[in-house]
Amino acid sequence: MPRLTKEAILEGTRVRSTLTIKEYGADVVIRPLTDGELSKIFSVLGPMPLKEDGTPDLSKMDLSKNFEALRMAASMGLEDPKLTLEEVAAMKFGVPEYIGMKVLELSGVVGAEGAKKKG
Repeated sequence: MPRLTKEAILEGTRVRSTLTIKEYGADVVIRPLTDGELSKIFSVLGPMPLKEDGTPDLSKMDLSKNFEALRMAASMGLEDPKLTLEEVAAMKFGVPEYIGMKVLELSGVVGAEGAKKKG
């Protein structure tokens, strides 16, 4: 098995993905979050229920905290345009949460199936 290199580790946060926001009829560019950014988001959620495989069980989180965490994920993960948390919160209903779920999916926290259930 090959050894994990520093370049391979750092490449993960350099990934960019274009996401179409139908409510605005336009695209945004998102990126995965770093471990430190994910830690900030998880601290908002409090104790994290885990699945058997050790990944966070987002289906068992407090709804209001979940929305706050998703807005944070959207703000941190948006690359173009870059938006503050307050600007993200001013977006059309449901858009911050959709972007946040896609950022978490890109970050490896939520699988595509979990994002479809939430979205």
